[in-house]
Amino acid sequence: MAAELTEKQRVLRCVAWRPYDRVPIHPPIPFDPDAWRDGNLPAWQQDANYRRLAEIVAQHCTFSTRYRSAPGLFSRAHLLIPDEYVEVSREQRDDQTFITTTVRTPKGDLTSLQRTDRDVQTTWMLEPLVKTEADAEAILSVPFEPDLPDPTPFEEERRAWGERGLIELGISTPLVCVSHIMHFDQFLEWTVSNRPLIERMIETVFERIYVRLEHLVKAGVIECIWMGGSEQATPPMMSRQFYEELVVRYDGPLIELAKSHGTLVHVHCHARISGVIDLMLEMGADMTDPVEAPPDGDIDFAEAKRRCRRQMVLMGNIQLRHLEYCTRDEIAEMVRRAICEGGREGMMLYPTARPLTWMSDNLTENCLQYMESALEYGAI
Repeated sequence: MAAELTEKQRVLRCVAWRPYDRVPIHPPIPFDPDAWRDGNLPAWQQDANYRRLAEIVAQHCTFSTRYRSAPGLFSRAHLLIPDEYVEVSREQRDDQTFITTTVRTPKGDLTSLQRTDRDVQTTWMLEPLVKTEADAEAILSVPFEPDLPDPTPFEEERRAWGERGLIELGISTPLVCVSHIMHFDQFLEWTVSNRPLIERMIETVFERIYVRLEHLVKAGVIECIWMGGSEQATPPMMSRQFYEELVVRYDGPLIELAKSHGTLVHVHCHARISGVIDLMLEMGADMTDPVEAPPDGDIDFAEAKRRCRRQMVLMGNIQLRHLEYCTRDEIAEMVRRAICEGGREGMMLYPTARPLTWMSDNLTENCLQYMESALEYGAI
């Protein structure tokens, strides 16, 4: 290829199974090029280890990011109910922030409690919003009038992102929007003991997602949607039949809607996907991550490539724990196998997760090796 491709061109060619110069490399660390440029970083990302990696990430990685326009538009926090029914308060206690969310419903108030820790990029659920069947009925009783977003900021954001990579609209699968508002063991129990209630909640959030998504994709402003979390319905959590009934039944029409308007679809699904990967293909997903090999998942990356060839691009599959604990030689071999076994086409190098806080020296060295090996083995 005469000229080096931009990151966006490289990803789009990969997804379309057209010739491209090298395998796209996704960052092994959380990285926002705008925040990096402006110096607007959390404390742990100003550490020497992070900055050492960020310099190389900025040069060689593709930046898939999420739209920042209309934050909360597809939030899984409370079934996409209108903002006027939701109140949020925060209490700071030393290095921890406690977040109380109150949802006002016609059948009484519901509350949840979450915690964040300083310099750790995750949230801990201490008390879920829905604890009883009465709570579920209460949240379902909240009226819903779709407040359709202005498409203009989405288009402006995509233009500003330019050639740095794909920009994605993050949407949790409707099943996860329901499981997220209660303890997960309770959710699993209710899928068997109170299936009609679970289905009613999934159907409700599906309808709310659909009307908002339809508005945006019809306007032509969304490049790609990211649908996350369907691993909650794969073995050993649920059977293939449950995946068909609680995921495909709802994700399928959303994917069909996006594809009918030229929008790409990225499905995120950890763990055991061997028994459902054909369902992802049938739904029309363009790409999936992280395609984990045993023991984390149940399908070898080369076998997954064979089964998905020219139908769905695979993004994977270097484990974060391997980056933390293995040697550089071991990481080099893992990257070589991920890229080379089964063919370089139709795949992107992708970590299964990224660090959430201060990085060890060994993790830093292995992230460097991840990128060096990707450049070495990824040329087409």
